This record gives sequence, C-alpha cells and structure tokens, in this order.
Amino acid sequence: MRRVTGGRLAANRWAILVVAALGMGPVSGVGWGQVRLGGELGWQGVAVVGVVNPLVVTVDNAASTVLSATLRVEQRVGSGWRGHVVQRLEVPLLVAPGARMRVVFPWPVEVGSEPATVVLESDGGPLARVELPLRPMLEKPVAVVGTLTQSTPGPVVALAADDLPDEPLLLSPFAAVEVAPGVVLSAAARDALRAWVAFGGGTVSGVPVPAVAGTVRDSDLREALRDHRPRPAPVGLLLGWTAVYLIAVGYALAPLSRRSAPWGMAVVVAVSVGFGLVYPVWVGSPHTTTIVQYALSASNVVRFSYDTLTITQHRAGTLEIPGWWVERVSPGSERVSRQILWVWGGEGPRTVVRIDPGQTLILERYGSAWFGEGKEVAVGPGTPRARAERGFAPLLTAVESVLREGDRLIVDSAADRSGGVAWSVYRLRWVRSG
Repeated sequence: MRRVTGGRLAANRWAILVVAALGMGPVSGVGWGQVRLGGELGWQGVAVVGVVNPLVVTVDNAASTVLSATLRVEQRVGSGWRGHVVQRLEVPLLVAPGARMRVVFPWPVEVGSEPATVVLESDGGPLARVELPLRPMLEKPVAVVGTLTQSTPGPVVALAADDLPDEPLLLSPFAAVEVAPGVVLSAAARDALRAWVAFGGGTVSGVPVPAVAGTVRDSDLREALRDHRPRPAPVGLLLGWTAVYLIAVGYALAPLSRRSAPWGMAVVVAVSVGFGLVYPVWVGSPHTTTIVQYALSASNVVRFSYDTLTITQHRAGTLEIPGWWVERVSPGSERVSRQILWVWGGEGPRTVVRIDPGQTLILERYGSAWFGEGKEVAVGPGTPRARAERGFAPLLTAVESVLREGDRLIVDSAADRSGGVAWSVYRLRWVRSG
C-alpha cells in the first residue's frame, strides 16, 4: 500500500463528531456482557441515494471499567452482475464507565447499497454486533428547523436547532434548509450552512448566507488531469540514442572479440550510462500515481473550503491519503473505487482507496479555509483565466459566472513528487468587492 504523508495535505480538522440525537430511535443490538451497540443510517433513519448521509453509532458501556474497543463498519455497494464495492470504517473508541458515546460519520449511500454491519471488537474478539437497515429515498427532503407558519411542499425532515451538524457534508441529503423565525443556531452550524450554500450544496432561508461561489465540474477536473499525466517517452530521443548505442557496439564488437582493445567495453558502458543519466533530465522520472488537488475558498466563508482530489494510478495498488474524503459520483455514473476504507490513527482520519489502473477517481470534502498569501488576479474586462496558470482552469471556470468587476482572486500552487507519487495543489480564494 502506498502511503501519502501528511506533509502534502493537512489531516481533516475533525476526528470523531459527537452529536445529539438526529431523530428516530436507532436500531439496537445487545452485546456480549455489558456493552450495547446501536445506530441508524440517514437523517431519521432514511438515507437519500446518491449523496453522503450521516451514519450514527451509539455505544453504551454499563461496565464499571473503561471500554477500549475498535468500531468497525462495513457495507457493500453494487450487484452480482456489475460487481461490488466495499466501504469500511475502523475507529478506536474509549467509553467511560456507565457512559453512552454517540458518534456520527459522513457515509455515502448509492444505488445498490446493502445494509451496513456494525461490529464492536476488543482484544481481537467481538463485543457487540448490529445490522443497520437501509431505508432509501430518491428525492431530497427539505430540512425544517423549528416551526414554520406555512407548510413546505414535498418530503420534510423536522429538526431542532441543536440537530444541525457542523460538518457541511452531512447536509448533502437536503435540497434546502428552512430556519423558522426566532430559532437561534450555534456558530458552528451557521458556518456549515454558509459553506454548504457557497459551494453549491443547496439553498437556505431564514438566516443570512453568502453568495454562491460556484461549482467545480467533473469534466473540468478530468480535463486538467491530462496536463499532469506522465509525458510519453519521446520517440526521436529513443531512436536516436538506440542508433548511437548500436554504432558504438558495432565499432567495439570486433576489438572486444579479439580482446585487443579494452576501450571497446568502456565505450559501450559509457553510452549506456550516459543515456541513463540524460533521459531523466530531458524527460523526467516516470511516476505511478498522479494526484491533482483543488481547493476553492471564499472570503465570506471563514471556516471551510471545498476541496477535490483527482487521482489516477498507472499501476494497480492502494493509496492512503490524510483526511476524510468521499468519492464524488456524478448522477447516472458508477463508483470508480473498488474499495474505500476510513481509518483513524495518531494523525487523525485517513482515507484508503483502491482503483484500477487507468481509471480516474474524484474525491471531495470540505476542508479548512485557505487565507494564505498568493498571486493576485484582478478581475476586469475579459476572462481572468488568461492571467493565471493553466492548472487553475477548473477553479476559474467555477467562479467565472459569479465574478464582477472589482472582485479579486488570490491563487497559489505547489507540486511535490516522491515515492512514485506526483501531487499538484492549486488553491483559489475569491474576494468579493464591497
């Protein structure tokens, strides 16, 4: 497995989200001994297909000692004729004596998702096990926070102010969020709503929200990835050096056969070594994995950015990435990753993915807002794309439709290549005038 260190990407800002109840009582499973395990998948036990849903797990420790265990969740997605994708979760837990721990994780649900199996293990053996049923919904509901004076058409999920999450991904199942007058939201919930609206997640009424900063399109990400793939070997260079090598061997072969000219071997070795030294300088060392990261920030969204990773592997293998990422699946398309695992360690959550060679995988998350220094791109007559590097094209395209004269764009890029992985990072912050 290829492990990418945290130097390229900071670990995601959260570890385990401890939340209040999300609605209906979860499914419960009686454990061995004094441990009880329960949970639910989706808001109020209903999961919207094609988006990220909340996976809620509760652990009750009735013992008089601290519970040290590993929580494992596994779910298969797919069918017998098109194959299965497996997504898994592994998290270490510490539960105080007589306490209840309630945790929530962003969990993708797709067409063909099966019920999720939750197991709590300690010392290599199971303590409790429960299967969370899947109640799928195709239409996104509207989240209503508080009590509205008029009815809302379509499916509705009623929430209290404390139910709103501080992770924007968990708002993905909603088409809109309506906040009733007089409802007071926490600062963390307001920040999540602002990021969700700004980066194209949905609409919010009842509280102030920023303007939409745009949406990064899959087609632009795939097009940009082509500029970062390994360059093909130059045919002219290979043919020319092969001709030089054959000529050198031709001149040296006769003296070598008579053992009368030791310089012949030196010529052959010099030509071979020379090619080995010159080729990487002219062409560059090949890499087996290409990763392009984009981060879109806005000056009026203080906590979050919208991040994407576009990945392709030229050889089969497993890639481990810092942070919690989920696969971005366009409507009508299928999952690319053959397996995905979220695991916790000393540096926080990490995402482990496995994809077939030649496939393009797009991951997404809400990362930490970027307010660093960079090159300023003024917005005026004409398109700003001509004034920035070609690599920023997906980010510039995302914001072009909302730009107005006087706005500023701050851009920054970095690249790293080590261990067969070529990682390019592009950041853009949109600063609106006024």
